[in-house]
Amino acid sequence: MSFFAMLVLLTASILSYNRTPSSYVVFPVPEKTVFAINLLSTICCVFAIIFPKDYRLQRGILFVQGITTSLTNYPILGIFLYGSYITLLFCNGGFKTKAMQKGLVILGIWFAVCLLYGYECYVNFPRQWIYLALLQIFLSTFFFSFYLCIYKKLESLLIPLAPQKKITCKNIKLPEPGSELVLERAGLTLRQSKLVKEYLKNQPSYEDLSRQFYVSKSTVKKDMADVFVKFGVSNINELHLLLVQYVVK
Repeated sequence: MSFFAMLVLLTASILSYNRTPSSYVVFPVPEKTVFAINLLSTICCVFAIIFPKDYRLQRGILFVQGITTSLTNYPILGIFLYGSYITLLFCNGGFKTKAMQKGLVILGIWFAVCLLYGYECYVNFPRQWIYLALLQIFLSTFFFSFYLCIYKKLESLLIPLAPQKKITCKNIKLPEPGSELVLERAGLTLRQSKLVKEYLKNQPSYEDLSRQFYVSKSTVKKDMADVFVKFGVSNINELHLLLVQYVVK
């Protein structure tokens, strides 16, 4: 995603260089300001590619571009980008704490953007500004409700796939469900980690694992038995139910 965003922003930077768009609201010297914003976002995309797990960069780019694009005569694209920022923030657990406060701040910022856009329409299109401003509000409501509908639909499809029995680890402290879990940090050897990850991916038999990793079946059994002890589970099924709650690395 960051790579293609970089290509888009690089193209936008070239197009906005020394070219004044038809309407702006708050940007002084727009032909330079917008070029600088797009170029800075392009550079941030390069760092997002280098550090793909730093989601703050991705969210920051979407946040800035969502607002600035909305105020540079591309409101629909701005709504999409700002909605994408909210979606990525949600998917990365940004609303696990203080959800109400964060939601109010995000909506408050967008309300201010809509007011600025309405003022822009009033200045440039005095006879049609009310319709354009209402269109911005209605489009925002549509896009955000669309994202919400997609979330609810995915939730209804994925919940049946979630294990009904929740297994907890008895011997070591694990991160919150949904977080990243590095098996080596949990005390597993490199081979044990490979065996566990392969099982989570394809659910092979112990015999298949022994052939794939060129070890005896008894070695696989011993390694897996050690893993069961470390995680405090009784068998491979309980281990699977435990680890499926995490992003295993």
